Amino acid sequence: MKVIMESSDFRLPATVVSIGMFDGVHRGHTKVLRQLRSRGLQLGVSTAVVTFDPHPRAVVRPDARPMLLSSLDDRMQLLAATGAVDHCLVLRFDQSRSEQPADEFVLTMLVHQLGMRELIVGENFACGRGRQGTVSYLATLGQQLGFAVAPVRLDAVPGSQDSVHSSSTEARRLIQLGDLAGASAMLQRPHEMTGTITRAVPASRRVIEAELPTAMCAPAAADYVGAVKRSDTGSPWIPALLRVRGDRLSSRRMVHLVADDEVEADLGDLLRMRFVDRARHDPAASLHEISAA
Repeated sequence: MKVIMESSDFRLPATVVSIGMFDGVHRGHTKVLRQLRSRGLQLGVSTAVVTFDPHPRAVVRPDARPMLLSSLDDRMQLLAATGAVDHCLVLRFDQSRSEQPADEFVLTMLVHQLGMRELIVGENFACGRGRQGTVSYLATLGQQLGFAVAPVRLDAVPGSQDSVHSSSTEARRLIQLGDLAGASAMLQRPHEMTGTITRAVPASRRVIEAELPTAMCAPAAADYVGAVKRSDTGSPWIPALLRVRGDRLSSRRMVHLVADDEVEADLGDLLRMRFVDRARHDPAASLHEISAA
């Protein structure tokens, strides 16, 4: 997958396009991306995803900005791992972008620069100023500009109550409630975060404290079973018990973790943490089960 940071210098001859934040690249996103790849193959053209940084709500409603499921780098890796995306265009979302009419955005960015032949989006998609560019609006616009719009139906998560649809909002809600098993079903993988090591016990390298970034979606304060590794290495995951705690006097969120083996990491290093599920009443037994899996 080729990542293109916003620029007016690139042109693609013909593509099938999807647009969105793709935060977490969850089950619903992968359904859209499978359709994207399928239509690209049928039409004999490449596929392109358009995404944004920062999150649009951080600009439009900064007081209600969501905690992110994935960093921009993680998002790129997750999108590439689907095998469905040939080009990913990352657009800076600012005040000017938020005020851009849907027609202008579609014509200048999608049609002229990406050569869009077809737009594949979820059935609840909308873009442009005031979310003017709904699926029906874009379908009418496409008749004028020569592209088709294919909305993808949102399916319920298997096993979920009340037919909950996959969404980044729902995944955040589950994580913040501490329902990591439910979030994993929606994300199709365990939730992961990168934190900065603030304390390490040198005698064993198994007891570590790390601070989580405030912009990212962290689990509720509780004990979890999972795994850890240094984020800048290809080292294997080490099973660990992760105790998430909040600082009452600030927005800091800390993780006190006990690893099943030594972690080759020092003060200030970035530590990758994988949250699998809440720990049982006996955390040691929970950790043993993860180690044996």
